[in-house]
Amino acid sequence: MEATLNYDAAVIGAGPTGLAAAEDLKAAGKSVVVIEKYLWGGTCPNYGCDPKKLLLAGVEARENALAFQNDGLIADVTLDWPKLMARKAKFTDTMPGRTLGSLDTAQIDHLYGQAEFLDEETLLVHEEAGNVVVRANDYVIAVGQRPADLPIEGGELTTDSEQFLSLPEMPKDVVIIGGGYIAVEFASIAVATGANVHLVVRGDEILKDFESDFADELMEQLSDRGVHVYFNTTVTAVRKTDAGLSAELSFGSTIPAGLVVRAVGRTPNSDLLALDKAGVESNQHGIIVDEHLRTSNPHIYAGGDVANTPVPRLTTTGYFEGRYIAKVLNGHEESIKYPLIPITVFGTPKIAEVGVAPSAAEMLDYEVRTFDMTEWFSYYRAAESKVASKIVFNQAGEIVGAAMIGNHAEELINYFVDAIERKDTYEAVRERLYSYPSLASDLEYFF
Repeated sequence: MEATLNYDAAVIGAGPTGLAAAEDLKAAGKSVVVIEKYLWGGTCPNYGCDPKKLLLAGVEARENALAFQNDGLIADVTLDWPKLMARKAKFTDTMPGRTLGSLDTAQIDHLYGQAEFLDEETLLVHEEAGNVVVRANDYVIAVGQRPADLPIEGGELTTDSEQFLSLPEMPKDVVIIGGGYIAVEFASIAVATGANVHLVVRGDEILKDFESDFADELMEQLSDRGVHVYFNTTVTAVRKTDAGLSAELSFGSTIPAGLVVRAVGRTPNSDLLALDKAGVESNQHGIIVDEHLRTSNPHIYAGGDVANTPVPRLTTTGYFEGRYIAKVLNGHEESIKYPLIPITVFGTPKIAEVGVAPSAAEMLDYEVRTFDMTEWFSYYRAAESKVASKIVFNQAGEIVGAAMIGNHAEELINYFVDAIERKDTYEAVRERLYSYPSLASDLEYFF
């Protein structure tokens, strides 16, 4: 006989969104259970942004050393991939246990297994020891996304992002399919190991959602490091060979490879929950929600990557949505209002943007000021090869948007988040003192 458990709230998914909701609901005095079918902690810390950035840290250390090769540093730096992976594993291998420990400390119940709805009010969890029935007053769905499949001959031979981030060895020849941020970041990592990297892009540009000038600059730097780029090209088939694999391209050429990585988007995990039985509507973009992140079932909410919302699918937005859902379940009535959301491509170099995009400024009659900061002392001292920004101003002289490229773009962009939120003017920035030399001490020069 199946056990039945009753809760005020059941959270499906133990990533940043689900954990944020669960912790705040528990803190408000509600009984909460968190259900996870894979790794406690979710995508980001286990097989997503965190391990990727741990690997990129090694790449960046190498690039920084090479930048001084002719200016006082004898640089003969190579990446030891197994040791780099071992360092990554020290972090990722402990994440599930640390997450469970946090849930236990907070006295939040947890179940491990695939969940599916039986009806609009009941959930079935397939635990290894036996099925468990969960009934809750409200549900929070935060099950994220998974790498999209590649519907070509031999698509099953390709490697997804999770597998790439756990490679025991980096092959000599790597084909990466895609032109988005994951593909570009993986290309940055692979080429730094000495691999021959081939980036196959379906369209005529990479990073189409980012400032095109900066995307072109990043692509040029990757090309200078040895990345071979094929625009307006698709991989039509992947085949096994005696030497490994081969990728057949749409214009007839074939690339031999030890690894073919697919970075062609992600698919919401909403199809795994039997949502139709719960009266929850979804589409190819995820679960449909209203301005309160409520689904078509008034007692079921969705947030994070699985929710069809108009904002970038980031760890930060997922965490924000999880906390917001907890507020709603505790009586909050206002619709969700997102703060400014900075986005970053962690390539080498990085690209970061926030607010009004420079490409949209003309339609709004805003001014765009372009800065080449490569020779500014904050960057010259670090021997950065190219640092630039485009800053958008409204008619009142306030910063309303920013885009930039450079090794520290992910840090600099945060100062512009603050500047936009505070409606900073030149006079206001000049009244502040910052440590010099630093990224912050340069802020007044953008006005």
